[in-house]
Parts: sequence; structure tokens; C-alpha cells
Amino acid sequence: MQIRSEALPYVLPPAIVAAAAAATGVPIVALAAILVAVAMGSFFRDPRRFSDALPNAVLAPADGRILDVQSNNRELEITIFLAIWNVHVTRSPVPGNLLTCERFSGGYEAAYKPSATNNARCAVSIDSPFGPIVVTMISGAVARRIHTWVGPGDRLERGQRIGLIRFGSRTEIVLPAGSEPQVSIGQHVRAGETVIASVASQDAGS
Repeated sequence: MQIRSEALPYVLPPAIVAAAAAATGVPIVALAAILVAVAMGSFFRDPRRFSDALPNAVLAPADGRILDVQSNNRELEITIFLAIWNVHVTRSPVPGNLLTCERFSGGYEAAYKPSATNNARCAVSIDSPFGPIVVTMISGAVARRIHTWVGPGDRLERGQRIGLIRFGSRTEIVLPAGSEPQVSIGQHVRAGETVIASVASQDAGS
């Protein structure tokens, strides 16, 4: 299992404490520190993902539980809640060109609350074959930083890693009108694998 390099500042301190405690003959402290280091490292895990879904399938951008599915005449919005034990690497749900990557300041409400949509967040806009798609990574009550590994002008492949939200959080995706949801509230999804919606290309709809 691959662990992201961002884990180092969180894993190294308890690992040092564990080594020092073991060297001075305090096994209980050493064991506790090792458990903390392992827990921190597991949060930054980055498993390989693969999908053979149809080209018009939208993949989950994040691991977690479907919190909301809202559809109207203009767009489809799907919200995913990430518990602290979920993988927190965000992936591109579709292929396309990254148009903008905007950061917004905000609060740190618990990620499962509707008001969390106004938390500190980073919105990634993608020009896809199906129209504009926006993936918003939103920090939660514990999370305090969102990492991104892509920028405007980058070409994205479906399932490509685009960012990481530290600790509990939520991810929202907004899809064009005509998108059909393939998930329901309460369902658990995996980034880069689970199909959450189907879309029609703009060419096919013209």
C-alpha cells in the first residue's frame, strides 16, 4: 500500500517518540506511539485504483458515503462524506482539461452538516467531453488543509489523482443537466472505481 509523502510530518514525531521510549525501557509508551504513527500513516494511504466503466460513466472523485443527490433542470449535484478512516485522495471523475483551481476561505463545520458547503474549500473546474464539471474538496471540522497536485491547463485522465484533504471532510461534484445519478443516499463509494453518474457527450446532444 502506497503512503503519500505528505504523511511524513505526522508520522515522524510519534515514530521518534516510539524509538526513544523503546531505548529507555518504556514499552507501553513505545507501543502507543507506534500505534499513533501507524494510524497517521494509514490516513495518507493511496491505493491503486482501476475502472473499466463505459466512457460516459462518471467515477466517484472521493471515497466515502453518499450524503446527498440533488437533480434539477440545470445540473446534478452529488455530495460525498469522508469519514476519518476513508482514503482521502481525490481523483478526477472524468477526462478533460483543468480550467480553474480556486480556493475559498470559510469555516470548519462538521463535514456531514449542510452548512459545511461553506467551509474552507478548493473548487476544481474541468472542461470535459460532457460539458463543464466542478469537483469541490471541502475541509471538515478536523481538516485544516487541502493539497492539490494539478493546476489550470493540465490535461486530466479519468481516475487521475488531483488532491488530498487532510482528515475528515466532504467532496461535492456538479454535473451538467441531463446527467443521470447511479448512486443513492447512504451508499458507499470508492474514488476512481464506483460509477456515480452517467452523462451524454455534448456532441451527442447537439
